[in-house]
Amino acid sequence: MELFIVESPTKAKTIQRFLGKDFVVRATFGHVKDLPPKELGVDEETLEAKYVYLKGKKKVMDTLKKLAKTAHSVYIGTDPDREGEAIAYFVKEEVVKVNGNVRRVVFYEITPSAIKESLQNAGDVNMNMVQSQFARRILDRLIGYRVSPHLWKALRNYKLSAGRVQSPALRLVVEREREIENFKVKKYYYVKAVLEKDGRTFEAVYDYRYENPSDAKLIAERIKDGIYAVVKVEDKEEKVAPPKPFITSSLQSDANAKLGLPTEKTQSLAQKLYEWGVITYPRTDSYRMNPKKAKEFMAYIANTFGEKYVGRLRKFREKPTSQGAHECIRPTGLKDRKLSGYMGALFRLIVSRTLASLMADMLLLRRRVDIEVSSPHLKTPLTLKAKGLEVKFDGWSRAYPAEIKEEKLPQLKEGDILRLVRVYVEEKQTQPPPRYTEGSLIKTLEKLGIGRPSTYATIVKTLKQRGYVKSYRRSLKPTDIAFSVVDYLMEHFPVLMDYGFTAHMEKALDEVEEGKRFWKDVVREFFGKVMEAVV
Repeated sequence: MELFIVESPTKAKTIQRFLGKDFVVRATFGHVKDLPPKELGVDEETLEAKYVYLKGKKKVMDTLKKLAKTAHSVYIGTDPDREGEAIAYFVKEEVVKVNGNVRRVVFYEITPSAIKESLQNAGDVNMNMVQSQFARRILDRLIGYRVSPHLWKALRNYKLSAGRVQSPALRLVVEREREIENFKVKKYYYVKAVLEKDGRTFEAVYDYRYENPSDAKLIAERIKDGIYAVVKVEDKEEKVAPPKPFITSSLQSDANAKLGLPTEKTQSLAQKLYEWGVITYPRTDSYRMNPKKAKEFMAYIANTFGEKYVGRLRKFREKPTSQGAHECIRPTGLKDRKLSGYMGALFRLIVSRTLASLMADMLLLRRRVDIEVSSPHLKTPLTLKAKGLEVKFDGWSRAYPAEIKEEKLPQLKEGDILRLVRVYVEEKQTQPPPRYTEGSLIKTLEKLGIGRPSTYATIVKTLKQRGYVKSYRRSLKPTDIAFSVVDYLMEHFPVLMDYGFTAHMEKALDEVEEGKRFWKDVVREFFGKVMEAVV
């Protein structure tokens, strides 16, 4: 008998189907050990940490050890990221006491071929990844335990917390809210004409922004009995490249925008789809796609939409921090999974985005028309502009609808005289910046280099749980206490709140994972900088 250990019972069930009766597949039900919940658990001098069993997990491990004792080999197939590697480390640490033949297997999709390949390439626990997780966990614990009490005392609220990632994220939300509060609305005015050609109407605008409505009305009066003639027609074709396949941040952002799903819900559903063997691993920042699978998807595109819709497998410049072994988030196959509700909607979103990424460009036709107005009330003619947009070839948008609104103009040529339907003044006003949605906040954090795919959903969840933000019309609105927390931390812990410093910390953790830095040096350096800069 071979023992195969994973962290999720759903994952265990799926893998058991693939491996058959020669294997026993069991789950740890998540993390096995962690720092103690009610004490620091870290020696600040040596950085030695006390890891204790999570509630109920000693019993789980005792059961696994009992199975391991009679097994020929033990394979640990926890998730292929830092958290998964840390689970693998603690499991191996216990299991090796009763069975010396313990191997680590890594896979990025749960399919028969991927599991078989992982067994053939079984290796050892990646200690660089484990130590990177230790550094992240201990750094977060030290910052939380040493900074949060300052908040409690200053703001007289013991529910508050500060964090390496959550605090800069909260700063973003609060600063955006202050921009909105301080925004002064300005009104401005345009003169527009509704014109007709061959029974079709369209709009043209005098491209001048008036601050005073009376000035705009004066011009509107002067041109209402004018002659409108086309003096220039300019057509320009434009190619719109397909979207990239999904990575964690773009999946969470699009699921939030298109399906209204909170990031935590998206990540939970995506994890289930992965554990069922339906999609690849959902915590990734790599756009890479398996060429064999891409070929399969492109054959489907040709059969479903036609050869002219087939694009190519593109290579994207990966960020230095992206995990090269990972793939993008894609389906493991295209057969109908009969998934319902949000689970089905999310799966279909992933399928359509994957197909779109491998399809042909969209082709747009942009038309710009200059229309000259001559009137006895004008010293010189005015030029109005009309713009048209037409989709000549829908390309990838057949699979993944594009947010492009067509504005078709009638057939126009130089010298055409147009009939005026009406002239009017349109009032517009400047708009404040929008509040962050969960999706746009994650996109901004990714752009700033703050957080990683495995932590994005947790960041938003923490901000909500702490009472720092609340959902308001599908956006994030900071609460009163959030302003006080940000102001206090900006004054007393400015380094912690600095976006560049936080991104630099993330980069250092990546360097630990790559074996370039010793984890304790990273913890000492960054924790020291946070505390020494206390104002």
